[in-house]
Amino acid sequence: MKQYLFRLLLYVSGCMPVILLATEKSYVMPQRIAEVSQSKILLNGTWQLKLPSECKWVPIQVPGEVVMQGYSIEHDVPFRYRKSFILPDNYKDKTIILRFDGVYSHARLRVNGREIREHFGGFTRWETDITSYVKAGRKNEIELEVTDRLDDISYASGYAHHPIGGILRDVTVFALPQTYVYDFHAETILDSSYRDATLKLTYFTASDEDSEIRYTLVSPAGEAVKLPTMMFKIQKGNRENVNELPLDNPLKWDAEHPHLYTLKVDICRNGKEISHFIKKIGFRKVEIDKERMLVNGRPVKLRGACRHDVHPTLGRTTTPALDSLDVVLFKRANMNFVRTSHYPPTEKFLEYCDELGIYVECETAVCFVDTYRQKNYKPGRSQDDPNFTHRYLSQCREMVQAFRSHPSILFWSIGNESRYGENFRKSWEWVKSTDTTRPVIFSWPGTVKGDKIYDILSMHYPGVGGNMTQFGVAVKGFEGGDIPTLFDEWAHPACYTYETLQE
Repeated sequence: MKQYLFRLLLYVSGCMPVILLATEKSYVMPQRIAEVSQSKILLNGTWQLKLPSECKWVPIQVPGEVVMQGYSIEHDVPFRYRKSFILPDNYKDKTIILRFDGVYSHARLRVNGREIREHFGGFTRWETDITSYVKAGRKNEIELEVTDRLDDISYASGYAHHPIGGILRDVTVFALPQTYVYDFHAETILDSSYRDATLKLTYFTASDEDSEIRYTLVSPAGEAVKLPTMMFKIQKGNRENVNELPLDNPLKWDAEHPHLYTLKVDICRNGKEISHFIKKIGFRKVEIDKERMLVNGRPVKLRGACRHDVHPTLGRTTTPALDSLDVVLFKRANMNFVRTSHYPPTEKFLEYCDELGIYVECETAVCFVDTYRQKNYKPGRSQDDPNFTHRYLSQCREMVQAFRSHPSILFWSIGNESRYGENFRKSWEWVKSTDTTRPVIFSWPGTVKGDKIYDILSMHYPGVGGNMTQFGVAVKGFEGGDIPTLFDEWAHPACYTYETLQE
């Protein structure tokens, strides 16, 4: 059973914090629940903010950076958010999940005055079962203590050159029926001729009731796809379920042909639907063959750019409209690839990449570890520090668990321009044991000692002839020998690649 652990800190007056452990899950937000008129509530909008230097609560917009809204914050100094909301009456006897899509960089969560958990990492989705802490039909209050930490492994405030702390992405509360699935993901397995496929669906359930799961698949043209089996009995008791659906020659997904199927998933009891959700499916296979990367058996060349969530007034906060505009502009520019430097994007951005056809290098939020940090962020040597291991792994797990069903993601990145250490090794080992369908990349590869922790060679800023040596690793003519090579930073920044730009 693949369940992971986050830390809970409970504070008792006059005592040291006590660290408790709880299970980490990736929940699936349903689109419909029987007898529930509104299965999810978006809590974006006006919240209350209290800065440590102020005695009053002031209004602030969520999502959004605090600094971008005119308030001053300091590194390592906590500030607080709060929000009241009424939970519908029909949420009674349901499981209630609170989801934050991104809070930079360290958060402590209270619900109705009770401290529940902490979270490290500003760009990954984290979810908490708050069923025991809220009341249906009544007003409930969330309080979030946020700290923009100097020791954050993403270094995101460092290279942004201002503290970006705050609730940067959506906040949602949603209901689940007593029988629900979690850690659900879809994997497409193509045969050796890349013709026929098996849709492999894996998930866990939290229920001890007799229940079933039913699948309906619709083609990109809107036609129902005949499945050999539609209904499967769900194994009870937090056990892994694996359902396989063989398909005859489905349309394949790639950047030039982004064919997406629609999978409707019904959770049923005694044959009656109690909830359902939708997943988009792209049938494709990624392979490494010596120096080539193949998609559906064909070599691909990646031409694109690095991307930030960046806006002149929103900062690191983005919107679905801005996410979609970026993908449209990428396609118009004849790009087929984007690197999400240096943190995972919103899920909306990936959905647009799935739909329009953009390959994605999805990068975890680990950056400049023991390399190019400003003095006040140094030394930043967390790569071998066991006190930081849970930060590396929890962010990596949250990224992969949330996004692994997206066909646009070709490979994962476990760090940018960092010196190798055991925490990167553990990240590599976890990803490779969890998602066997994708390659992994890491920079700087020349700092790696022992066995490689990358399938693709990442090199930054070669000369115009493509020749360079970096930490003992060399490329010539843009080629790296018997491994695919990606120059996923090159030429464009006008701030420190003067010689390349001049030449």
